[in-house]
Amino acid sequence: MAGTAPAGAATGPGDPLAEGRERLDLAQSPDAIRGLKWRGVQLTQPPNPKFAVRFETRGLPYATAAFSLANNNLSTVVLRVANMGDLPAGTTRRQRDDEIIKLLRELHRQGVTTYLWKRQWFQRSGITISYQRPFTEAGADEFIDDMSRLINRARTEGIAGSLQGVAAIETNLNNCAELRERTLYVARGINSRTDNWLTSRTLLMPGAGMGPYFKGIHNGGEAWLTQLKAQTGYFALIYKHMRSQDGNVCELQSLNGRWDQAVGWDAARTPDQQIAFLRTTMGLSDLEWYFRTHRAGYPNHTHVVFWGDLGDGVAGLSARDGQPQWNYNTMRALHRLLVKTNRWHGYFFNFPFAREGATGQDLWRYLITVADDGSNTRRKNRAPNRSGTHEVWDEWHLWPQENAVY
Repeated sequence: MAGTAPAGAATGPGDPLAEGRERLDLAQSPDAIRGLKWRGVQLTQPPNPKFAVRFETRGLPYATAAFSLANNNLSTVVLRVANMGDLPAGTTRRQRDDEIIKLLRELHRQGVTTYLWKRQWFQRSGITISYQRPFTEAGADEFIDDMSRLINRARTEGIAGSLQGVAAIETNLNNCAELRERTLYVARGINSRTDNWLTSRTLLMPGAGMGPYFKGIHNGGEAWLTQLKAQTGYFALIYKHMRSQDGNVCELQSLNGRWDQAVGWDAARTPDQQIAFLRTTMGLSDLEWYFRTHRAGYPNHTHVVFWGDLGDGVAGLSARDGQPQWNYNTMRALHRLLVKTNRWHGYFFNFPFAREGATGQDLWRYLITVADDGSNTRRKNRAPNRSGTHEVWDEWHLWPQENAVY
């Protein structure tokens, strides 16, 4: 493997930033996404984790970290736009945004396709939750404001060519009527502040609840897709395998008991049984029919992207078999349903750099790790995943292959 480039060094002839613009000006289809999630250095553990402003690189300069990804043929990442409440007290939005732009500049230099994501409960802004009906605009407006400001900064600084789209994660919406309405609200809001930037880029929105609920999505008919097409170059619904929040936050909490037994952490079901639950109770059959029916007329707007979990890998989706041999049936069910049956190949999961480096019990979660010799080179993670079924690299790499065996 080639060595890393020194910080600030050009990686080819001419101006590397200009080359990045030339390479990346065309939007990427969601079906082509083979993505890694990238977030800040984690300072404290759940249930209320805190993150530093700086993105996790295991101490590498951003230039070296970006080169390491490109050098391993990893060409798509999604950068977290942290909620202010997740950052150390006293941090300003300007400081958060400066750090995002700093890393985006180096990814742009390397020709890495980049998206922005934000965990945003749409009935919440900051730490304040509104239970009013109709719900307030605070959460969606905060998402629009954050994304629009970063898009405009990237354009001003000449590095927006690598920026391909934005994603809302865990919106906590109650149903697909709210999902359809909020999707259009967000798209129009961002376009109104960015000179219609999204009309040539990608918007990604999760299913209702925390991401896996699609019952009634087809009730939007062709009209919803027509409106989406007018606002976005590409659109994809995100599937995130996560039960609803407890308490008086989301109406879909009523399904949590059935979720736990059918596809959740305590699931003791076959892949066929899990698929049946997802198609009926969670509405995946509505989504399958809807996108299949309208695919020919809306080829850019009928995509699904898998947002892998647990721990941003995919090994821990259910655990009935006990540790360390984890039940893989949920993963098998999702792969069969999303990829093999429907050919929805796009995905984001795993982080590019492990908090524990080359050692540590959570090594299974990550794709790139520190070389054993202590140098600044990075290699593909060939350690076993947590369940012992695959090497970490293979677990990530095989996901879009329809005949992959999990």
